[in-house]
Amino acid sequence: MGKCFKERNEARARNEHQRAKELTQRGEAHKANMTLLDKEASAKIFQENNQKRRNEVDLHGLYVAEARSYFDNCVQGARDREESSLRVIVGNHSDNNTPKIKPAIQAHGKSLGLSIEVDPRNDGCLIVSLK
Repeated sequence: MGKCFKERNEARARNEHQRAKELTQRGEAHKANMTLLDKEASAKIFQENNQKRRNEVDLHGLYVAEARSYFDNCVQGARDREESSLRVIVGNHSDNNTPKIKPAIQAHGKSLGLSIEVDPRNDGCLIVSLK
């Protein structure tokens, strides 16, 4: 994908408009395929991490945007089951040992008006109050 867009820019610089158009289309096709494959991979990761879990969701291993989406679905499911809380496994680190999912889910949950606390027994888990 990146190679196509790089070559497209080079073709534009040489005023090769037809070649640039072809490379753009090829790059966009690669981008769409990458998005589809990412979505499939995220679904498999989520399913694998969350087999036989009730009132608990494991979001680690996902990208932040994916984690937010699954979080929203799980919160709604827990509310539908009239659960009082939801345990959310977010892990402790991402790239460069800097947490990404944990602060994103904390901020997102708070923006939804949810009370979220770090599990005192495991700082890689959040407890979301649904009442």
